[in-house]
Amino acid sequence: MPIIDILIAVAIVISVVVGLVRGFVKEAISITALLVAIWAALQFGPGVGDMSENWIGAEEMQTWFGRILVFLIVLALGGLLSWSIAKLVRLSILSGMDRMLGAAFGALRGVLLVALAILAGQFAGFDNDDWWLNSRTIPYFEVVVDWIKVMAPQGYELLIPDAPAESLPIELSLPDLNYHKRWA
Repeated sequence: MPIIDILIAVAIVISVVVGLVRGFVKEAISITALLVAIWAALQFGPGVGDMSENWIGAEEMQTWFGRILVFLIVLALGGLLSWSIAKLVRLSILSGMDRMLGAAFGALRGVLLVALAILAGQFAGFDNDDWWLNSRTIPYFEVVVDWIKVMAPQGYELLIPDAPAESLPIELSLPDLNYHKRWA
């Protein structure tokens, strides 16, 4: 088995275990807090940064200071909320269900992270290397990469090589994995 396939399997297993240990509630609140923190930093960061004009001279630095400060505060509050709600769920009869859903969430997250890594590998031109072509798992994840390319917001097709011009619906199918022909 190629080493890349082992690395992909390990990445997904780690994500599943993290999801299992943390549980769905904690995972969901953490991701929501991250998204809210990014939004709040972009929305309110410049205003907060203006308050630092007495000790930060450059306007651009004030803006980034405000964004980072808002991001960290919202993320910390989200972490506190996540911890407290997860604690309540762990004390309830829903603990087992929370952990199972967390494992499922971890599996989906692992697949998405591997697909994003494969997309980055396509950007870097690794998709013509022998280790890439010999992988048994990468073709399956390329289906997810194709879906990501289709779902990317309009305008991002300039950043994604070989992005399909048409939008949904697109027919996605599993790749042909005739190994005896592929490596002959």
